[in-house]
Amino acid sequence: MKKTYKDLYMVVAYTAANMMNESTKGQKKLGIIRKKFQIYLDEYNEKRDELRLNNASVDEKGNLILDEKGEYKFSKEALKKLSQEVKDLSDQEFDYTPIEISKPDDMELYTFLDGWVNGVKFEKEEEIEL
Repeated sequence: MKKTYKDLYMVVAYTAANMMNESTKGQKKLGIIRKKFQIYLDEYNEKRDELRLNNASVDEKGNLILDEKGEYKFSKEALKKLSQEVKDLSDQEFDYTPIEISKPDDMELYTFLDGWVNGVKFEKEEEIEL
């Protein structure tokens, strides 16, 4: 199954927002699911970091130029290019295997997980025609 990194960040954000203090079974399960998303987040971060490195400023000897915080410095043109490359990366698709949920109790309300997990029958709200 194909997903985009932008979609991944959205589902991770929704998951985090609904976890609260993990006081319910559903929230505890969201915590476990969020950890399973980590391999895909790490893959994205690795690609993003490579883009940052490729666009970082270097001196005449090819050494990286860092700011006072130890972060890469970028020229105006490189920053524009990097911004576009990161946007393109977020739209990039990756192979995703849905997480199998064997005990879906307390998960049916988390409709944002639809397509990200298998084994849960989500409660769909009725659409209202305007």
